[in-house]
Amino acid sequence: MAHELKIGLAVSGGADSTALLVLMTELAAAHGFRPVVLHVDHGLRKSAKGDAAYVKALAAERHLPCHALSTRVRRRKGESLEMAARRVRLAFFEKMTKTLGLDAIATGHQSDDVAETFILRLKRASGADGLAGLKPVSRVGGITFIRPLLNVRHADLCVFLARRGIAWREDETNADVSIPRNLVRHEILPYLAKAFDPKIVEHLCKSAAILRGDSQGVTPLRRRHQARDWDGIGTPMVTPAERRDPLGRRRDPLGCLKMPQYELEISADLGFRRESCVIGELPARAWFSRAALAGRTLEVRPWRAGDRIAPTGMGGRTRKLQDVYVTAKTPPAVRRSLPVLADAETGEILWVPGYRVAESVKVPSADAPSWRFELIPEF
Repeated sequence: MAHELKIGLAVSGGADSTALLVLMTELAAAHGFRPVVLHVDHGLRKSAKGDAAYVKALAAERHLPCHALSTRVRRRKGESLEMAARRVRLAFFEKMTKTLGLDAIATGHQSDDVAETFILRLKRASGADGLAGLKPVSRVGGITFIRPLLNVRHADLCVFLARRGIAWREDETNADVSIPRNLVRHEILPYLAKAFDPKIVEHLCKSAAILRGDSQGVTPLRRRHQARDWDGIGTPMVTPAERRDPLGRRRDPLGCLKMPQYELEISADLGFRRESCVIGELPARAWFSRAALAGRTLEVRPWRAGDRIAPTGMGGRTRKLQDVYVTAKTPPAVRRSLPVLADAETGEILWVPGYRVAESVKVPSADAPSWRFELIPEF
């Protein structure tokens, strides 16, 4: 049976993380993961105890387990207060990841955070990696962080909560423009939006997304109307700027959270590896023959009734995907949300993530040129 994901929610009590808690809680039952609320009181503000009480009450209302740390952050030699607070949070998150068996920790970072980070790192003359900023999925030590709100503006999250009648806590230090990030947030970006570019935040986010692709040494997927096809030329990747719902649903400002989202990374390789995996366990990887994919147009789509695959090792015989799922005991929720890779022109199923690739596109030898595909969840 597929492993049930357990996701930690980093909730401070502010609007962004409160919206994260509400949205992820509503998604949990439908998409088979369990949320766990995590909160850190750094002991730096008088209102912090009130924040902790609010987060615990919010979790209790939704019958979610809540684990909170109350501490007093102390700086080490050469550390800023911000660095010290981050060190304490990471240590707590890593402990909770191990103790609770968390698969990932979700944070409430949103597109305004991406734009602010871009400006701050531009000031430091950062290169592509630095300017790329916040990533949808990243790993720090033993923790996998996911950021499902990166395509959403802070103002939209506030409107979402207000319409639900859900309050949030305000950190009084956010108004202090002597703090560089607050200066960028309250003065620099609003000035640029008014005097230079009304869509400055969106454009900075797009630049950061492009740089995330460039810093990983890949070429972005060729743009099309639905940004899901590939012409088999070059080394493609579905970058954050190009990403679309693989299931073809409309994505309004909050619509990106209505279904699990996936990023498909494709990189050049040689040969292949045999990996023991289960349908629905992600990230999922597979290797394909470069020669076999040349000239094909690929699409990532939901499976359909009647779909069949001719998996490697079966001498060209096909199996219904329905039978593949039943044999693997794949839960219905996973079947509905997990995309498959297909030939857009012929409809041939080339890969079910977590299962074997099609015989027609297998890598013929251990040193043959190949493409490595990796499907990564973004929730």
